[in-house]
Amino acid sequence: MTTAQPIFIHSLFRSASTYFFQKFRGIESFCCYEEPFNESLSALNHSWRHYRLLESPNVPGLRHPFLDRPYFYEYWQARRHLRGLFRRSFAYDHYFAPDGQLPAPQKAWLSAIIEHAPARPVLQFCRSSGRIAALRGLYGGAHVHLWREPRAQWWSYKTADYFDSVSRRIYRSAQLPEALRALRRMARIPRSRSRHPEPRGNYLFFYGLWLDAWLRLSAHSDLSINVDRIAVHPAENGECAQRLADLVGCTIDLSDIRASGMVFAAEEERFYTEVEETVNDVFTRTGHATKAALRAASAAADTARSAHNGHEHNVTAEQNLRLAAMSLMRCLAGGGRPGGSRWPQRWYPKRLHDYVRWSLQRLRQPRQRPAQRPNPAAPQVDSCPAGVQTPPGQSS
Repeated sequence: MTTAQPIFIHSLFRSASTYFFQKFRGIESFCCYEEPFNESLSALNHSWRHYRLLESPNVPGLRHPFLDRPYFYEYWQARRHLRGLFRRSFAYDHYFAPDGQLPAPQKAWLSAIIEHAPARPVLQFCRSSGRIAALRGLYGGAHVHLWREPRAQWWSYKTADYFDSVSRRIYRSAQLPEALRALRRMARIPRSRSRHPEPRGNYLFFYGLWLDAWLRLSAHSDLSINVDRIAVHPAENGECAQRLADLVGCTIDLSDIRASGMVFAAEEERFYTEVEETVNDVFTRTGHATKAALRAASAAADTARSAHNGHEHNVTAEQNLRLAAMSLMRCLAGGGRPGGSRWPQRWYPKRLHDYVRWSLQRLRQPRQRPAQRPNPAAPQVDSCPAGVQTPPGQSS
C-alpha cells in the first residue's frame, strides 16, 4: 500500500500508450495498471474467470511493444481486493462526466486500485478523455497526455475492426455532449457493425472524438506529449524525457519510441480539411469550444504532421493505398461485396482492416522482384562489356 500521488496517462487508442505503460512498468518504484476502464476487466467479478486476466496476448498486427507479463497482470495480483467493483458500463455508457463529478461506482473502483497498489500507482487510460477533469479534481496526481496527429491516427484505427466499433459505442454513451450528438447525426453511423459509414462520415466521427479529447486532455494535463514529434526529432525527444522526469521524479528513456506517420499528397488535402472545418463549425455553434482553442488544436495537428515531412516516404504509393481503401469503404457502406459472391458474409466487416494491415506491411517491407531464370533456349549473351575482364573465380 502506498501514499504517493498517482500518475495518470491519458490518450486515445493508437497513441503509444502501451509503450509508455511498458516503460513505467519496468521501474520497480511504480505499479502500473493498464486500461482501468477496459470492458475485459469484468472478469474480476467472478473467480472462475480470473484466469482470463492472464490471457492477454501480444497482437503482432497492432505493433505493440513486447510485454513480459499479461496486460492485466497487476489486476490479477489484486483480484481479491477488486472483485465485484468493476462494471462494464464504465467503458462507454458513462464515458463522459459533464458535471465534473465521477460517479460513485467509478470512484470506488479507482480508489480501490490506488489504495491497494504496492508501489506508486500508474494508471494508463484510453477511455478517460470525457472524465479527466473529474479524475484530476478527485485524485490530484500527475497527468500526462499522449496524442498523435489525427489524419494518420485515423488510418491507424483501420488496422483492426475494434477501434471503429469503440468510437461507435462512445457516440452512444449517456450524457454525450451536444456537439458530438450533432456529429453523430451528420455522420450517419450505421447501428449494425456489419455496415460501414462512408469515408467522410467515418473521418467525421473520428475527428470529433479526437478534437474533443485533445481539448479536454490538453486543458487538464501537466504534460502534453506529441508522439509524432518525439519519435522523429531527437532534440525534442530529449527535452520531453527531461520534462517527464521532472514531473514523475524518475528518469525514463524515450529514445527508442517509434511512430508510423504519413505524408499526404496535396490532392488529398480537400477531403480532410472539409471534414475538420465542419467539426470546428459544429463545436463553435454549440459552444463546445472557442475559436481560439480550435485554432490551437489545428495548429498543433499541422505541426505534428510536419514532423514526417522530408523523411523516407513513398508518397504516391501511400496515396494509392489510401484511395483504394476509401473505395473499399464506400463499397462496404453501400452493402457491396468486394471480391465477388464467393466470400462468406461474415468476412466483409473486417475486409477493410485486413486490407489496410496488409498494405501497411507491404509499404514497410517492399517485396523484392524475383531473379529472372535463364531460358536454356535463348542464345547466351556475354554480359561483360567489351574491354572489361571478369575477375578470376567469378562468372560474368
